[in-house]
Formats: sequence, C-alpha cells, structure tokens
Amino acid sequence: MSPRTILAENDLIALAQFGPGDEDVLSEGSDGAFDVDRDEQEPLVRFEVSGRAAVLDQITGELVGGVSWHPVSYGPARSCTAWNFGIALLPSARGRGLGSAAQRLLVEHLFASTDLDRVEASTDVENRAEQRALEKAGLRREGVLRGAQLRGGVRRDLVAYGILRADLA
Repeated sequence: MSPRTILAENDLIALAQFGPGDEDVLSEGSDGAFDVDRDEQEPLVRFEVSGRAAVLDQITGELVGGVSWHPVSYGPARSCTAWNFGIALLPSARGRGLGSAAQRLLVEHLFASTDLDRVEASTDVENRAEQRALEKAGLRREGVLRGAQLRGGVRRDLVAYGILRADLA
C-alpha cells in the first residue's frame, strides 16, 4: 500500500487523503444509525463535497472514519460563506475521543488552509455523543433546525453548532 498524504495530524488521529478501499470499509462498517432517507427526485440544491479525509488512529494506523466538508452561503459575498462538515466513525472507534479530536483537527485545518471565518456542523437532537464531541472540539451549540432531515419517513430535528476563527484566539 502506498503511503497516504497526511492533511493534518495530532497525537490521536491523522486526517489523510482517502485510499483505495476506504469507502468500502466505511460503508460496510457503518451502522447507518443517522442515515437520511434517499429519494429519486432531482434535488433543488446540488450537494457537492468540497473536501474529504480519512480519519486514521495514530496508534494503530487503522482507518476509523471519514470527514467531509462543503461551503454553505449566507449571502452573496465570499465573506458570507462558511464550511459545513460531517463525520462518520466506525462503531468500534466511538467512545475513545477520536471523533472530537478529528473534528477539532479539521476545524484547525480549515482555518489554517482557507480564508473562511466560520465552520459549522449539525447532528440529530438525539445524538448526544456527537453533541458532546462537537462541544469538546470547541464548537458552540447555536440552535435547533426543526424538521431539517427525513429519516425513516419521519422529520427529524438537528442541533446546529458553529465556531468562528476568532474563537480559536
């Protein structure tokens, strides 16, 4: 296997370029607990991932998850744009602080490598573990997005989190 290109790393985890087979490992290992319903309709807004990275356990070298990010706009100027990210950890990697470490590292990487001043994420109101991980990563709870996702045929609320570049100072 060829060496991975590392985007960012700390003592716990590394964010690296995806390698061959990574998508399959993550897909097959997922428990699908918070997967959204899919449909055949043409979306009104085209969702395109701007970046993604594999999450590697620095101790074992194992692939434990993935992160992705995309821009969201709150107005017509570039200064009104933020990064929105998501994370998926394999069930075997949860509960060890790897998720919060990966999310904090991603926030730092996005601020260091781009000029945008806001990074945000959201999670299901019932996903308490992810809410704690986002808070440990330095993001602040900002509110609830009512009925934002459809899962299992039911409208689900999301909790929104955000962090500003100034919050890191």
